[in-house]
Amino acid sequence: MSLLPRLQPSALVGEVPPARKPKKEAVIELGWPGFCPRQPRLVLPIFDDSGSVSLPGGGDPVGNRYEEAQLAFEALQEWCSCGKCLGGVLHFDTPHGDVEPGKLGSYRFQERLERDLRIPRFAAGSSVLGPSLTRAEEIAASFPKHEVRLVVLTDWQLFDTDNVLERLRNFPGAVLAMGLNTNPPIAADDDRIVGLRIGHDDPPGAVARALFGELTVGRRGRRFIGTTGRDSATEEAPA
Repeated sequence: MSLLPRLQPSALVGEVPPARKPKKEAVIELGWPGFCPRQPRLVLPIFDDSGSVSLPGGGDPVGNRYEEAQLAFEALQEWCSCGKCLGGVLHFDTPHGDVEPGKLGSYRFQERLERDLRIPRFAAGSSVLGPSLTRAEEIAASFPKHEVRLVVLTDWQLFDTDNVLERLRNFPGAVLAMGLNTNPPIAADDDRIVGLRIGHDDPPGAVARALFGELTVGRRGRRFIGTTGRDSATEEAPA
């Protein structure tokens, strides 16, 4: 797989970043996702599309968080055959741009991702996590037999009036708190939340590998190239 790092034009204020010299194409290799797990998974990334993340010079590392997320999902398309492992996409501006849970091996789901895995049209650029977290809680309740894994991609410059960190601690599933060019405000004793900083100095593919790690938790025989978001780079042997 290959990806050309670039900054995305702002869909919030209509600005287009100045022209840049083409960069050498970066090859992003993720590894092998392994065979389907015994317990089905549902992975939900939540994207912050506020100006502090999306505008040129914002927190989004190399401007490619959506393209890298697409690579992570695509890596499972040919290897997820059980029909029970699901993925979805949420945005701070929910329901704008949300992709409802679908089968990871489904071409229809991949088509939806190709269409909607981007800054939503008419997005207000919300800096409030609460509404999308509420939607994630509702989705988790709708899939009680699935292990739900939440991935929050934000610079953590939030305007929530309630304690969303406490809500994340009580989320009915695993949580990867990704800090885009910042350290996520996760306490050392938050054993239900794993924090990960991905900055402008990280190589291309850091977001893709972190999401790939969450998508492949519990898959038998999975192998990684490089490292992933949490301490998940251990090989799991097939049964």
